[in-house]
Order: sequence, then structure tokens, then C-alpha cells
Amino acid sequence: MTTKSIKSRKTVNRRSGSDPQPDQPRSARLDMRIDAQVKTLIERAAAITGQTLTDFAISNLVDSAMATIERHERLILADHERDRFLDTLDRPAKPLPALAKAARRHALATQED
Repeated sequence: MTTKSIKSRKTVNRRSGSDPQPDQPRSARLDMRIDAQVKTLIERAAAITGQTLTDFAISNLVDSAMATIERHERLILADHERDRFLDTLDRPAKPLPALAKAARRHALATQED
């Protein structure tokens, strides 16, 4: 798990993913219909950044996708919340009578004669 400090908050990544490989050959297609004004706007932004329309679109879609996934997969806790969470994980588990009973029944049912 990776921990980063953001102001007085700590973030814990639930999953670590790899970044997309930008040098991989492009073999998949993504087609979409957009308003002419939106296309003009995107073309203008691509030109300003010196990118082709395709490169600009891919770059921004990948950035947006990664940010969305990161927001979904990241748990952000205040310091006191993080400490309480970690303390809870460090404490021994409480015995659960129903679980112990189920384990005994399973052991009896699966033991060989």
C-alpha cells in the first residue's frame, strides 16, 4: 500500500495499477459522435498544445480515466480516522460463537471415518 500526505490527510491506494504504455502500437479503435462545435474546440486545444487531434484526445481521455479510477480506488482518511482504522486492524479478532459452531459442524461433516 502507498501512503501520501495531502495537507492533514493520508491516502491509501487500495490497488496499484500500471500506467498505460504510450509507446505501444495502436490497434484498437474508439469511435464517437460529437457536436461540430465540440470538435472545433478540441481541435483548437490540440493545436495550442502542438498535438494531433488523436494524440490530444487520447492523452486527455487517459488522464481523465486514470483520475476517475484513482478517485474510486483511493481511500482518503483524516489522521485520526487512519489511526483508528490501523488500530482496529492490529487488535486481535473477537471470537464469534456462530463461526466457531459452524467450523465444528464442518469439521465433523468432513472428517473421514
